[in-house]
Amino acid sequence: MINIRQPHFSFIAIVLTASIFSFSCTNINSKKVAGKTIEPGTTRVQINWIGHWLNEGDKENLVREVANEYEFLNQDVKVNLKFPEEVYGGGGEPDVAFIISQIEKPTSDWDIVRLFGYFPEIAKKLNDPEWTDKYLVDFGKVPGFLESHKEFMNNKIYKNRFNNKFFGPYNEGQIAALFVNLEVAKKMGITVKQFDMTFEDFLSYIKAAFEYNKTHQYVTPFFDYDWFKSNTLFNILFYSLMQNSDQLFDTKLTSQKLDAIEKCYQALEELSKYKPLEKNWRKRKWSNENDFILKDSCLFFPNFTFMYGIWKKKDKEKMNKVIPCEFPVFKTSVAYCGGFNANWAVLKNSPHKDDAIKLLMYWCRPEIAEKWVRYSKSPSGVKGNFTTSSFGTDPYESYSYTIEKKYGSNLSKDEDNQYIVGEKNKNIDLLIQDVMEGRISAKEAMDEFRKKAVY
Repeated sequence: MINIRQPHFSFIAIVLTASIFSFSCTNINSKKVAGKTIEPGTTRVQINWIGHWLNEGDKENLVREVANEYEFLNQDVKVNLKFPEEVYGGGGEPDVAFIISQIEKPTSDWDIVRLFGYFPEIAKKLNDPEWTDKYLVDFGKVPGFLESHKEFMNNKIYKNRFNNKFFGPYNEGQIAALFVNLEVAKKMGITVKQFDMTFEDFLSYIKAAFEYNKTHQYVTPFFDYDWFKSNTLFNILFYSLMQNSDQLFDTKLTSQKLDAIEKCYQALEELSKYKPLEKNWRKRKWSNENDFILKDSCLFFPNFTFMYGIWKKKDKEKMNKVIPCEFPVFKTSVAYCGGFNANWAVLKNSPHKDDAIKLLMYWCRPEIAEKWVRYSKSPSGVKGNFTTSSFGTDPYESYSYTIEKKYGSNLSKDEDNQYIVGEKNKNIDLLIQDVMEGRISAKEAMDEFRKKAVY
């Protein structure tokens, strides 16, 4: 038998002590993190970053995780993350005023600002349609940026939007959804299709709600509010009447588009017979009533997939009875409402422009895109695998995956009216809610549009 002597305890203690001392000395002299040696006395660069999605559950958590991860991997950098609500209030006019205040300084206080889609409002305030070129870093010129994104960026919707320039990672995807309360639907005796709902299907659901309300406590069939989401219904019906995407994304008002607008008006007039909108819908505010559907107060709630995070934080249990459905169509559509957003931009007058660019490029990693999908139940514009253990059982994940696969890059925003009425007519009020309410007929709405339209 071989006799193996056990080392004496005091010897182990000496070795451990020496190792700890050696490690401590190494940390005093220099520190190596992610292959980078940080010398003592190194000044840490502070990136000042205006975040996004405060109080939106897992999306807020993701922003904080990215900030922490980036600091850990770049020990010479400190990320000063603040949310708009903590700095200037955020939302609407405060966002616009804040961005303008920063770009007008010789050197901005903040390296990364939240864009939140306020490009036209800022252009109007500055009286400068080219303001983005002057003040924002074009990420289209940053190595690896375009390659990190999905092919939607080659779609002319995105190329035309900012003259083929890109001002930050399109990490956030949003897809329109006609949310349905399953318990309310069950009470009405209907089963709502999650996908491939036709207009005739939708009409039958609204008619069932109309009949239900005659003998039961009132339930709103289609909840519209100050975001005017009836427009999404109109837009997707219109898209389904186009022969192909080239016909749709032509920004001229064609005879085919005039015929399609008229047919959509006629469909809304048919809906109006069954009172889809409640009488006081114009007083409804999204900010106060975005959880209205969780209270079993309505059948359909139109919005986008980002509602998942808001509802999950408000009431995880109640949201289990609400699922996203595809909006109705006349026939298989060539496009859908949705798209990808660039939420942040690096200012050209940023004190740490290069470091800020690197931080936003960190959002362009597949691992972050996959986290976004898992956390938000919405797609990301950044390439990554749709990885989730619950896919197929979670109606939210299934919805985003199916719609993105079905429509690809043909996702257009509600505000992109130029694809419906032509570039010259995109600011004409189409009176969609007036027709749905029965205030005016389809013919009256069409006559009013023809009077104002430029051909």
